[in-house]
Amino acid sequence: VESIERIGSEWGDKIITAQIVHLEKVEGSDHLNYTRINTGNRELNVICGAPNIAVNDKVPLALPGARIGDLTISESKKFGYVSQGMLCSPRELGLGNDHAGIYILEPDTPLNRPLADLFSETVLEFSIKAHRGDLSSIIGIAREVSALTGEPLRIPQPVLHEKGTPAAEMVKIRVEDASLCPRYSARIVSGIKIAPSPSWMGRRLLAAGMRPISNIVDITNYVMLEFGQPLHGFDYDLIRQKEIIVRRAGEGETMKTLDGVKRKLKPDMLLIADPEGPTAIAGVMGGAISEVNDNTTTVLLESANFAAGSVRRTSVALGLRSDASSRFEKGLDPELTILGANRAAQLMQDLAGAIISPGIVDFYPEPAKPRTLLFSTSEIEWLTAVKPSIQETAKALEALGFQVKVVDKQAGEMQVTIPTYRKDIEEGADLVEEVVRLLGYDRIPSTIPAGPLPQPSKDHWFEREYEIRDILIGAGLNEVISYALTSRARTAKLLPYPSKEAAQALLGWEGVNVSWAADRAFNASSLPAVILVNPLTVELESLRVTLMSNMLETVQENYKRSHEDLRFFEVGRRYLPASQVHEQPDERRTVGIALCGPARISWHTELGREADFYDLKGTVETLVERLHIKDYRIVPAQHPSFHPGRCAQLEVANPGERTFHPVGVLGEVHPLVQQQYDLPYRAYLAELDLETLYTAAPARLTYEPISRQQELTRDLAVIVDQQVPAQELQEAMMQSAGQLLYAARLFDVYTGEPIPEGKKNLTYSLVYQATDRTLTDAEANSVQETILQELNKRFGAVL
Repeated sequence: VESIERIGSEWGDKIITAQIVHLEKVEGSDHLNYTRINTGNRELNVICGAPNIAVNDKVPLALPGARIGDLTISESKKFGYVSQGMLCSPRELGLGNDHAGIYILEPDTPLNRPLADLFSETVLEFSIKAHRGDLSSIIGIAREVSALTGEPLRIPQPVLHEKGTPAAEMVKIRVEDASLCPRYSARIVSGIKIAPSPSWMGRRLLAAGMRPISNIVDITNYVMLEFGQPLHGFDYDLIRQKEIIVRRAGEGETMKTLDGVKRKLKPDMLLIADPEGPTAIAGVMGGAISEVNDNTTTVLLESANFAAGSVRRTSVALGLRSDASSRFEKGLDPELTILGANRAAQLMQDLAGAIISPGIVDFYPEPAKPRTLLFSTSEIEWLTAVKPSIQETAKALEALGFQVKVVDKQAGEMQVTIPTYRKDIEEGADLVEEVVRLLGYDRIPSTIPAGPLPQPSKDHWFEREYEIRDILIGAGLNEVISYALTSRARTAKLLPYPSKEAAQALLGWEGVNVSWAADRAFNASSLPAVILVNPLTVELESLRVTLMSNMLETVQENYKRSHEDLRFFEVGRRYLPASQVHEQPDERRTVGIALCGPARISWHTELGREADFYDLKGTVETLVERLHIKDYRIVPAQHPSFHPGRCAQLEVANPGERTFHPVGVLGEVHPLVQQQYDLPYRAYLAELDLETLYTAAPARLTYEPISRQQELTRDLAVIVDQQVPAQELQEAMMQSAGQLLYAARLFDVYTGEPIPEGKKNLTYSLVYQATDRTLTDAEANSVQETILQELNKRFGAVL
């Protein structure tokens, strides 16, 4: 129980029942009336502006001293008349939202009685979980109370007096998709008289949060609250060709619903239609074309069962929620349709003078069958340590409507038949919950677990991602976590010159196939992505294909608060769309890095400098080397999101291989992309695929003893073309020298006189060392000569 509301608790004895005995217009006013009110023992004058009162109406009267909300009633003088109280509307009394008129009481209401004695009501508000569709009704709650208290459950048993033409001869029902509508039942009632509902029904509807409309509409709502079965009344005379068709909507089909809104329908939405067009959205809302009105005399009463998922999708797509849809979404018992239709027909007969046509038209091709589970009291003990007897267990389950057949009394085994209204019961653990909550949770003992602890399961990726975080935090970065949901428009901000080729590059380095219509130009909405069927907002309509957009948004938001320490990383996933229709998206574990603004926080701003490409490159190299990846290289690359000429690609070789594989991209953000995110500083990004990176990381580390032999160091300066990468020269040195070259490090780059134009001088420090002997100068010189010959052969390098 979420809350308890006591309607009328604040009325006291100052709000009483009374009767209007005189009514006349107030001179000088266009809406006020002067009334004489008989309280049963005296008459009072009251000025009232409500348009719905008449002589002899019985009404609630607030006497001087009564409190209505924050207002205290007192005698007042208006237009020369003394007003000695106030007549009350339903909203003022807390009986509804209607403030347009006075609450008119039943003609047989006794006078001079405190209104609280007649109309006070206690309203319980329940929190019903989504899997308990059976509790969306008064009877469902009563069944629970019956089980808890042991009091018998009383379900209304309608008694119908049928006559006239059989319903089957008056209407034809055709269901085209039984998977979305397992059952459709319809009754015909005629000779009805549309009128207000009796006050007892109106008060109950108001207390439940529904506004009374008319007897027919109120009865359908009343039965829905009572049994949990949504009903809908169609004006039978407005159903064209007297045929109901349950079908999916056609492409581009529209209809106007009861709220007066014209709605565009989609092919996956289920409709109630006649041969000439739709008349209702199944399970959500009726249509204006066939609604019950003041001239209605014959009603087709729909009582159907619709698939929960279908109603949910339709309701969300249309942004249309109703009391009916909220019940269908939880999953209803198909056996309720006949009970609901019969109860509503009986009430229409009693309250609206209806004539019930014989029979009921019922489409029910596959009747629901109760399921049976084999259950044992040992399951209760195993899960909760409660040890109920088999008699206690059977009694608890039977109280909730389950049928129990004891199979083995000694072993505590039984066969439990689950009623069709309990769709949430799927296994023995569900029955354990039912038994224990009835017996009382206080019976669950406090125990210490016994037995050996389960072996901890190793999650390698958890360990790996923790290692990545540890390294990058140690490198001075701050971890962030962003939403995996984004939009294609936000992702497209990474493309300064949008094109299909640019989008392909943005998706990654895994060779994802991007499908485009041949005649379709690129735009943000055509960017390949995994699109959500029911997005919460347009800003969260797809899964991210890259972390770079999130990283720049994080930099942008943090820059608004501080211009310093804009150094971030995120370990997360990106979602690459499948190249084939029926394939699942490719979820890639990824790390994103972003640097912007000052490279380091300095106490003296003049000593500080902005972060640059080499800060980012150093961070990536730190990550790779801390993972003990020996063979890697950073080579020039092109990427649409990065500054031309200031972009590189990280490549790694797996242990024992010489083939390098692309891992990710790093570089300076393109100036136009930088403008998109309003960043005054240059920004630097890296995005690395962790799954490819970890294939190059050794599974285990093997340590070798430090060589006891002396090193020989030689410098090697060569002149090559300016466009030759220094990394390629270094790799060629290591390959051609064999095992004797221990290390090669570039320590100087020079251009200018006397180096020829278009050339550069690269100077390397080479370290030679053998594990079994001290190398001679002659051996080192021979290897160095071999290196020089290889560099000259491959790159035209000269000493």
